[in-house]
Amino acid sequence: MRRLLSLLVVAAVLAAGAPAAFADDGTPPAEDSTASAGEPAPSEDTAADVDEPAPAPRVPKNQVRRINVVRDIVFPVVGVNRFISSFGACRDNCEREHHGNDIMTYGWKGVPVVAAHDGWIREVRDDGEWCNVEITAVDGWYTRYVHLNNDTPGYDDESYPCVPDEVEVGAWVEAGQIIGWVGDSGNAEFTPPHLHFEIRTPSGLPVDPYRSLKKADRITFSRVNGDDPVATAAEIARYAYRDGSGVVNIMATTTYAAFQDGGLSTLSLAGPLLLSDPDALPDVTVAAMRDLNPDRVIVVGPGLGDVVVGHLKAAFSLVEQMPLPDPIPASFIEPDSGATVEIPGPGATPFSLVVAGDATDIPSASADDLVRAAWTVPTMVFTETDTERRVGRGTYQGPGRSGRRSVLYFQTGDHYTKIRAKEAPETSPGYGVIVLPTGEATEAAFTFLASLAEVPVMPLWR
Repeated sequence: MRRLLSLLVVAAVLAAGAPAAFADDGTPPAEDSTASAGEPAPSEDTAADVDEPAPAPRVPKNQVRRINVVRDIVFPVVGVNRFISSFGACRDNCEREHHGNDIMTYGWKGVPVVAAHDGWIREVRDDGEWCNVEITAVDGWYTRYVHLNNDTPGYDDESYPCVPDEVEVGAWVEAGQIIGWVGDSGNAEFTPPHLHFEIRTPSGLPVDPYRSLKKADRITFSRVNGDDPVATAAEIARYAYRDGSGVVNIMATTTYAAFQDGGLSTLSLAGPLLLSDPDALPDVTVAAMRDLNPDRVIVVGPGLGDVVVGHLKAAFSLVEQMPLPDPIPASFIEPDSGATVEIPGPGATPFSLVVAGDATDIPSASADDLVRAAWTVPTMVFTETDTERRVGRGTYQGPGRSGRRSVLYFQTGDHYTKIRAKEAPETSPGYGVIVLPTGEATEAAFTFLASLAEVPVMPLWR
């Protein structure tokens, strides 16, 4: 009986003409090529089974004319960041289009923003709400830097000078010079901190900066913790001379402190520099000398006692004496204009600089900038080295993707010192020792480091 009922049901379905099966995505199958010519297609209503067409993407009103151009620039943010192509995107419910690229810093304020090219400051907007800078290049093109920080570090109060003192309308700035810090000023107050970066033609037409940013030269370097200068010197020496060195330089910690105070020209050394207490060789220095295995030792400057010098002479066949470099002059003649430029007197700097690698690889223009940076930052150049690995922590790597609010993260070398905002120190911690391989020793890098030594030490915070 059940078999008979089943057959009757199948027959009823066949007699009614069942519709063809549909594919999983809701689209009908291809037409059956075996159908008889002239046979009418089965009538079926497929409207309910077909997806509605996707709405057309919204287009901002009043789009600007597109110009395909790539400008030669320095990347305007020195530190960890990310960005996507967002030129022309909808803003304000598509009432206007986005005329730049937003460079995000994973929520961190205080990351340095630098001039992307040489030029004159054409505008500084610092009205308590907005903080923007515009720079005009010699060919008339200009760049805009929007949403710079105007908050006191650790707070969100719009009560902090948003640009360094020397960044003012009409002033000349160089590529790599610090012009501000990443923030959330203006209409970015309730968005993650970022830099809105624009490139504009001399007539003011904005162009897509994405390709220019992708090809931009980035400023990179490493840091080493400077809390213990003896251990730091040994670490840098092992990094720069991983295969040992025929010559090792050694300096008393007291002499090194005097060198750090500035006022001396670049110290160029034919081998790594190690430090020693005036009256005893530290164990870390002895271990580093054993690893470097030098043929001769050069004592740099005064300060080492007779006991230490006696130990060195007993251990090495040749020990020589080298004087400290000459003092920095009070002024110099600018080659291009012949004008006399006064060199500021020495002052306390938040870091010292080591340039490691084959010094002959430094381009002549960069070498001139190295000299100028040395007027501001105590600088040592290790010549004839061959670096392969990095030392310390990379440029302004954030302390992590997350961080506590109202906490200042000072990058003291290759780690961060955390200080609650309401307990900010009277004297900010220093940056430690910055190590710059000659392959990264660009004009912009030296310009950045010189300006970094002259602006307030800026922490990172959320």
